[in-house]
Amino acid sequence: MRFFPVIFTHRTLLPIQASIMGLLFCTAAYSASPDTQADIGYTFDDNVTRAQEGGNKLTDQSLSANLSQPATFPISDHTRVLLTGTLGAEKFLHYDGLSRLTGSIQGEFQYRSSAEFGTPVLALFAKISAEEYRSDQRDGLRYSAGISLRKTLTDRIRMFGAVAHNERTGNNAVFDNKDNSARINLDYQLKASGTLYMGGEYRKGDIVISAPYWNVYGSAYTPDDVFRDWQLYNYRLDGTTALYKLGYNLALGPRDSIDISWNRAQSKTSYVLLPSWNECSVSYTTNQYSLVYLVRF
Repeated sequence: MRFFPVIFTHRTLLPIQASIMGLLFCTAAYSASPDTQADIGYTFDDNVTRAQEGGNKLTDQSLSANLSQPATFPISDHTRVLLTGTLGAEKFLHYDGLSRLTGSIQGEFQYRSSAEFGTPVLALFAKISAEEYRSDQRDGLRYSAGISLRKTLTDRIRMFGAVAHNERTGNNAVFDNKDNSARINLDYQLKASGTLYMGGEYRKGDIVISAPYWNVYGSAYTPDDVFRDWQLYNYRLDGTTALYKLGYNLALGPRDSIDISWNRAQSKTSYVLLPSWNECSVSYTTNQYSLVYLVRF
């Protein structure tokens, strides 16, 4: 039984999200809501197949563009609702099946006990995203809900932490995943125009790993429609993932900046191989290097 009910399909949700984005633009035009934000970026991924060490690891590069519009709705002196709509696209240069259109809506109910410096902001949040890939297997929806905390520790250091439950539905059962996560991020302002940031996240639940055909007990699996030439299969297994982020944001002016980041994911799992019934351990790592231009208007 799933924690989140499936109300929309990804093909109906994307137009709905685009309509909500339009409403948020209208709301922002007549209020003090935060600025519209846009970014374009380049990413190099050293393991797009999410293959195990020593396996069929393939690299690729992608270009992306995103547009988001937040809108704030004050409720009382200490509470408000923040609603953010985002539309995006990512184009992979070699493995086009991974290219996708995305749309998401996130809502937060925020509470702050006072306006004094260092007072934390507590929030309950929920997010729904639709993804339409060039790969039919991967089309679907993502859901997330949890609680977060933001706190300014000093005039230079800010902290963000969150715990969440996440689910994903796909056209193929391999991409029906769910997990629980905990993450923390720290921002350190080195100077007026530059901010160093770092973060970590731990997830426990379903992961998808690519490999040649295994006769695996109790796992959903399917031939991958993106990597047919390599005869790879996708397997849904229960495991853990640790994610790390390190980046630097350099302000170019009052409303735009350049962001350079490194993201690393390490996933571990095990499976029972038939007919021997031997338990095998498997892991994979992924590194992503990104360069992004951001602007507010």
